[in-house]
Amino acid sequence: MKDLGKILEYQEKDIELRKIDAEFNKNPEKKKLDTAKREFDGVQREFAASVSEADRLGKEIEQAYADARATESRIDELEKAFAAAATDEAKAALLPAMEKEKSKLDRCRNKVVNNIDRIKKLLVSCSQKQQEKKKIKGVYDNIKSGLQKQLEIVQPRRDAVRKRMNELREEVDPVLMDVYAKARKDGMSPPVFVAAVGQGGDLSCICGMQLSPGSVGKLRNDGIYRCDTCRRIIYIK
Repeated sequence: MKDLGKILEYQEKDIELRKIDAEFNKNPEKKKLDTAKREFDGVQREFAASVSEADRLGKEIEQAYADARATESRIDELEKAFAAAATDEAKAALLPAMEKEKSKLDRCRNKVVNNIDRIKKLLVSCSQKQQEKKKIKGVYDNIKSGLQKQLEIVQPRRDAVRKRMNELREEVDPVLMDVYAKARKDGMSPPVFVAAVGQGGDLSCICGMQLSPGSVGKLRNDGIYRCDTCRRIIYIK
């Protein structure tokens, strides 16, 4: 099949690149770097949540102050009405409303006091989180600096492989390239294209699936055949 050799070379380079990355990622320092990154992100999320909570509580305080001012105004009006009432019955009629407004005022004041107390605790927490973030970042930067030296050794190999893959991508039959790209996108690990196992009409895939005579015929006619079991692309050497 046209360009089969080139797609196989592309596959070899893809496998080689994965091996280079796997070797680098196996480095204990790389795992430490990933751990530090996760820890930093976790602390950052907690810090952001505390800031958001403090902001919410601050808005509640503003609203409580506004409600308290409105309530105090209503209490003042009720007290004036109480003082101006001509009879005991009229005064008594105003008492429930006055008590209700005073209770509301107490709730507003309690809301302010409680929220201020919670914000103070959140500010302490935020300060601690900032220090924790600074400490983790220091660890992260130190590890990253050490890994950078190793990356400088690995990167030329990685760049050379990627360069050749880019060249092959332009040379390979687009149909074959699409087949390979789709298989990789769907999560298939290379090899995607595999040589048929066996001889003559007795052929199978590397996964062990035996090809039927009809499938063998289609393989010989088209040059490739998709395995019904593992979905890899079979070819004949």
